[in-house]
Amino acid sequence: MNESMLAAVLRQAPDLRDRLCYLAYGGSRSYGTETNESDVDLRGIAFAPVEAVFGLETYEQTILDVPDTVVYALTKYLKLAVKGNPTILEMLHVEPAHVLYADERGEELRAHRDLFLSKRLYRSYGGYAIGSIRKLARKGEPYDAKDAHHLIRLLQMGRELLETGALQVHRPRASELAAIKRGEWPLADVLACAETLFAEMTAAYERSPLPDEVDRDAVQALAIRLNQSYYCRLA
Repeated sequence: MNESMLAAVLRQAPDLRDRLCYLAYGGSRSYGTETNESDVDLRGIAFAPVEAVFGLETYEQTILDVPDTVVYALTKYLKLAVKGNPTILEMLHVEPAHVLYADERGEELRAHRDLFLSKRLYRSYGGYAIGSIRKLARKGEPYDAKDAHHLIRLLQMGRELLETGALQVHRPRASELAAIKRGEWPLADVLACAETLFAEMTAAYERSPLPDEVDRDAVQALAIRLNQSYYCRLA
């Protein structure tokens, strides 16, 4: 499966063949909540072509429809990761079995994935949660079960991250999330669970082992090292 997914991406975007450094499953497969009807989501990182780095072209990402794939330019990925985008951060924290491809630079990125974790992520997870709770409460029954299960998942992940300092993408209680996604929970139970998780996440923030901010100097050094390693070999 891994090889066929990678082959499908490279067949549609052959220009990625020498630039791709990382590709992994995203979405429900990375969370462990997929069903037979679930789409395949792939997320990756690639070096920009030399024409975009040293010439007049631009490159930020490659997007494919089937499988649903987004491959980010390394520089764009790092900037989004520093800002604390949860979806971006998850890419490097998936289970090893969910990594489809990683060259030595992709492996180095995974080895340094904790550089992007800080207490600022409370705002990333919390901001999404507050908006989603209000939206669900305002609309009432019937509610959007897919949105509800994403809300509970993100709150669980945010609480765990702030408590332990580790980002666990694959969910240990995936069956619970699947039940919410199927609409089996009453809205009142979803909202009560969300409010409890939000309170626990807020309490975890106060005692979190995570640093207050991302070490931008360390990320800068990583970016320079990776780019030099890739582009110098092309000279």
